[in-house]
Amino acid sequence: MPLVDYTRTRRPVLDIDLDADPYDRWQEAGRRQKTRLARFLRDIESMCHDVVDGNIPEAPSWVPDFLRTATTSLLRPLTIGLGRVTGRLAATVARAFGEDYTAEIRGLARGSGIPESKLFLANLIYDLNVGYEGLYGACSSYSTTVGGRPALFRNMDWDSPQSTGQHTVMTRFHRGGGHYVGIAPIGCVGILSAMRPGAWAVTINQAPASGRPQLTQWPTMHRMRSACDASLTYPALVKRIEEYQTMTAFFAHVVGVEPGQQVVVESYGDSFHRRRVAAGRPLIQTNHFVSSFGHDLNPPDGIDGEGEYWDTYERYDAIARRLRGVGRPKTLKAGLSVMARGPVTHSATMNQMALCPATSEAIVRVRT
Repeated sequence: MPLVDYTRTRRPVLDIDLDADPYDRWQEAGRRQKTRLARFLRDIESMCHDVVDGNIPEAPSWVPDFLRTATTSLLRPLTIGLGRVTGRLAATVARAFGEDYTAEIRGLARGSGIPESKLFLANLIYDLNVGYEGLYGACSSYSTTVGGRPALFRNMDWDSPQSTGQHTVMTRFHRGGGHYVGIAPIGCVGILSAMRPGAWAVTINQAPASGRPQLTQWPTMHRMRSACDASLTYPALVKRIEEYQTMTAFFAHVVGVEPGQQVVVESYGDSFHRRRVAAGRPLIQTNHFVSSFGHDLNPPDGIDGEGEYWDTYERYDAIARRLRGVGRPKTLKAGLSVMARGPVTHSATMNQMALCPATSEAIVRVRT
């Protein structure tokens, strides 16, 4: 299926009032989108059953021990068809997700009539992919200036489950007179990609699973949501991203409204490094540590000992080569053409976007 402009689909722009009580924020969205939500969560549940029942006993050597522990203590109980999440499991979930976001998920469950356990599984989708999907086709991004203003271009390539693109939605988070827009699979209350007009844009790229994870910390998407909720400016967002430890490592690609406001925050789960480039050069990120700080954590170039092929370097090189060939793009649409075709765009590309917070312009394409 092709990638099409979000405005040409019949998908909603969900409305979330951050001034409302967390339990109430998602209930209306749950009532209106319960059919779409139920379809996607069936696929999430099936994927998680495969992880628990099939992948754990035969997990490849690069899967860290903490993820096997996480699967036993958190995922397995959530996959057995529970309705309400109670008792010791509830305490584990609340600690992992944060109280406000736990309340939001419970409210979404109330509004949609879908069991809480399935929604908590959906909200672990990033951390599950880090642990078990590997880095094949995992995400690509780059930033540069368009008309003198920074713009962020991004492909999200996670196809576990394969219906992720079909169920990607846009959500408008607002408080007072301000707002930002997030793009993520339906049912996920966290942030994978977002833009606050006139301030910043951010996307998350998957990092190698062999970082230094902390099972007691929040999932990456929810820490990013917390940073976005609280940040009105680019400097504030970058600072807050670095304040938050997470369950697994990530790359946060962030742009602001001035030419020099472009950075990739490399997260190791419990520590961070800012990567920038010289003025006028594009900043590219795929799924390996480009800076020397994380080189020892990177996957092999080519086929590893498990027979997996890592294409993160190939995608990075393709973007760099194309930018050298065409120069700085003059429009957002021209910038997206750099991402088109393989190896950057392929069958696992679930959504594609161009975000320019300085002009409030955005192009969002989704798999149908």
